[in-house]
Amino acid sequence: MSLRYLGNINILVIEDDIFNLQLIRALLAKVSDINVISTDDGEKAIEILESGMRRIDMVLLDLHLPKMQGKDILKHIRRDSKFDNLPVLIITVDGMEESDLRSLGADDFMLKPFDIDSFTTTIASNMKQKD
Repeated sequence: MSLRYLGNINILVIEDDIFNLQLIRALLAKVSDINVISTDDGEKAIEILESGMRRIDMVLLDLHLPKMQGKDILKHIRRDSKFDNLPVLIITVDGMEESDLRSLGADDFMLKPFDIDSFTTTIASNMKQKD
């Protein structure tokens, strides 16, 4: 599935594993209209979202981060009504917590290791749902 029809979008990637971040960047680089903003720090991610200096159209969120866990970032995002339509996709190696995370407001899940087809399909379907 192509992501080009989505137009110019900004995706905030919150991931502390440099290999996974590079892989995500490489997969998204195939679509010239997707801008990746990244951080490995949950507090910095919240600053980026709260500042409003850049429109964020989607968040890809790793669960296991230093300083602040992904679950806490998800809770913070979902407490603020201005992010009600912001898709948050969880990056994980284990789908065991899926039910719990969905109840906290996660929109979808991307399992590591990434498969290019399911990666792009998941992003596209979640952007389309939120339009």
